[in-house]
Amino acid sequence: MHINWALLAEVLIAALVTGVGTVVLFALGVRGWSNHADARRGGGSSVLGVVTAVVSFALCTAVVAFGLWIIVAR
Repeated sequence: MHINWALLAEVLIAALVTGVGTVVLFALGVRGWSNHADARRGGGSSVLGVVTAVVSFALCTAVVAFGLWIIVAR
């Protein structure tokens, strides 16, 4: 039995980067939405908070959709 250690390490690194990156993006989205809610509660508005939340959640959705597409396509 032969194990391709280089390929295994590549898959491990890709999984870690994708997993951590998706969690960080989601956390940024929650933080942006929270900033927007705090600004609205204070009588103002936070366009940057909304943009951060929307972009972060859209990127999270794209990562998940891409992962599902890879699973289904093969």
